[in-house]
Amino acid sequence: MALQGDHAVGDIWIITDAEGGEREVAFVMELPGRQMVLQDRRTEHTQFMGEADLDALHAAGQARRLRPHRNAKGEIQRTDVAGDVPPEGANDKERARQFYVRKWDETPGVGKGKVGLDRLIRFHRSEAARLGIVWVPSDGALRRAITERGEPGRRPLRVMQDMRGQGPRNRWPRLVRNALDHAVAWFYAAPARDHGDSYAWLVRLIRRLNGIGARRHGASWQMQPTPCDEVLRLRVHAAASLETFTAKWGEREGRMRYQGVVRGLEAKRILDLIIIDATVADGWCAVDDETRTPLGRPTITYSVDVKSRVCPAFSITYGGENVYGIMSCLQKICTGKHEVIARRPDLAPLLEDIWGKPEEIVVDNAWRQTGVSMQDACEDAGISVRWAAVANPEYKAIGERFVRTVNQMLLHKMPGAVPVDVAMCRKLGIDPQKTAFILTSELEELLYQAIADCYHHEEHRGTGVAPLLAWRKDLASGIRKVIDDPNFLRSVFGAYGEGLLDRSGIQFKGVTFHDPVVTTELLNDLAGATPVRTRRKRGSSATAKVKIKYNPATVAGISVWNPRKRRYVWLPCWDRRFAGMEGASFWLAEQAHAFAREENLAFRSDEDKCLARDRLRAAFEAAAPHMKFAAMRRKRRLHEPDRPVLGGDTVLMAHEIPSISGMKANDVPVVLAASEREDAGFPEKGPRRGGRKATEKAARTRAAKRAARSRVGTGPPAPPQPSTERTTGSLLTVSDPAAVMAALKARMAAAKGKE
Repeated sequence: MALQGDHAVGDIWIITDAEGGEREVAFVMELPGRQMVLQDRRTEHTQFMGEADLDALHAAGQARRLRPHRNAKGEIQRTDVAGDVPPEGANDKERARQFYVRKWDETPGVGKGKVGLDRLIRFHRSEAARLGIVWVPSDGALRRAITERGEPGRRPLRVMQDMRGQGPRNRWPRLVRNALDHAVAWFYAAPARDHGDSYAWLVRLIRRLNGIGARRHGASWQMQPTPCDEVLRLRVHAAASLETFTAKWGEREGRMRYQGVVRGLEAKRILDLIIIDATVADGWCAVDDETRTPLGRPTITYSVDVKSRVCPAFSITYGGENVYGIMSCLQKICTGKHEVIARRPDLAPLLEDIWGKPEEIVVDNAWRQTGVSMQDACEDAGISVRWAAVANPEYKAIGERFVRTVNQMLLHKMPGAVPVDVAMCRKLGIDPQKTAFILTSELEELLYQAIADCYHHEEHRGTGVAPLLAWRKDLASGIRKVIDDPNFLRSVFGAYGEGLLDRSGIQFKGVTFHDPVVTTELLNDLAGATPVRTRRKRGSSATAKVKIKYNPATVAGISVWNPRKRRYVWLPCWDRRFAGMEGASFWLAEQAHAFAREENLAFRSDEDKCLARDRLRAAFEAAAPHMKFAAMRRKRRLHEPDRPVLGGDTVLMAHEIPSISGMKANDVPVVLAASEREDAGFPEKGPRRGGRKATEKAARTRAAKRAARSRVGTGPPAPPQPSTERTTGSLLTVSDPAAVMAALKARMAAAKGKE
């Protein structure tokens, strides 16, 4: 059966494979049964393909034909290499060539002589002018177009293009071209190499090649010219691609410059996906409200709703990016921003309805967020966690764009900001530390005002809708989930720890936490579940291993998980006068202990602890108020400790717009996941950090410890004695009991001598 399509031997097909690559094949032979023989033009490999298969690829857009144009002798014409018509369309000369050539095809018998072509041009000149064609070809130009550009009936615009100067020119000798290619490859082989280094390498290479050629060929050797540095620079720029940039600058730089953007994070409703990230403000902008002491550059932990692009909450800390900042921000998302609304009632219409329980959060895959505290807190609150890709900021492009907007809107304009790099600040005479004078409370209010009053009302370029409008529109048509016990967050969104409970309470980080009633209740519920082998002897205190949550900002108390009653129990600090002081934190308690040890102060009473804290405060205040960097970071922890995770003890219930049916409100209590846990509150053990290397190192350490223990208290090993007895009816037979007893006495004597 013959082919049904207008396929001709010599047609060129561009076929796209599954990976997106293209290859050129030529139709070289027709076989019976509608079979075609195709030959790869690069590898000359032949393959068989049915016409139906080729038609299917053509219909799917994976195959296109490049039919070659031949002259009267059957030779493929030069115009076959011409590309498609550019987006701006063909120029006047190309349109004129096509117009007059087609007129020649429609007028048989004109011929290619000068008289006939001149008469054809004059006759159709007025028609061409009406079509907007200005250029008029000569008889010679029209003759070349008739001969070289297409064939009668096939005169497309793409073959009318003038390809002169469009292809690469090889003006340099082959040896110099190869040297230029090697210099370009040498430039992209290492990140520290610049254009000057690559040109110097090229000059040295060509000089070496000339020397070798002169020694081998003598006077017949033609000295190779050395291109100027501009020639190499243009070739280096022309060779820039995903492969070369990846080789020189790394995978991330090559991907960000040349790789196509993939689809980002998506969410169907508000609060389905929240991005939480932290950034250090570009400036020494924060000052303590009371002491007016510079606290340094604040760390702003922000959140962005993926669906609406609203910023539900943020937190300001001074300890760098840490779990506490993330948990504090997450707590504000779940419970609202009542403290800010109380200080700024004018912001209430913009902030009072932006809160709710998120379904999933996206955080950085860093050590400070992948620990047990973050994992356990989110499990207890029933919030899923998604770890962002490592070293891939574009994964959270929505959050990165929000940070840039806030920087341009506020942070780069306030006192002490650093709008440019350090070198430019020095040239401009800017000292951000001297110009910084903005209070921490003012910074928080300005951020909320900028976000709520400006950012939320401006049309977002990514969604085309103002963030606040998108939030309220989705909120009115859906249901917002609400955590039923906000006070539970005080325990859940804290740092994770483990402790041993006895009759005296819990000793944690050098501080005792105890209450007679609470401790008795916990021991009654948990001591019975303690394994028998780990229990203390009769007459001693009962013990229980417990899971605790604590706020690093205060030592006022810790939350102890009671798995039998499925709730957290508040255990206050037993050292009441020490913990009751304003600003007492775990960091401060550790510093006070260290300071007391240096001063030989024994922690035997509350007065000693208060005295140590006061002496530590006096030592800090003796420092100059203009101290910088490390000293400033130490002092700010004393003057302004981290704020509690949850402020206040009032539960506010907010009622939203009823559903479409009008039968129920949108306040849906959510049962906390912690009350449904079956693992006694202890999270599952995660994979070892460090992978195979950490496992091998631990095995080597255990083996070394076992070898060291076996060598302690033993003399030189006795040579093994061959056994002359056979084991008969006994599980253990000693070949030389006297030698064994002598070695045992020697070891006991050596151990006694050491004692």
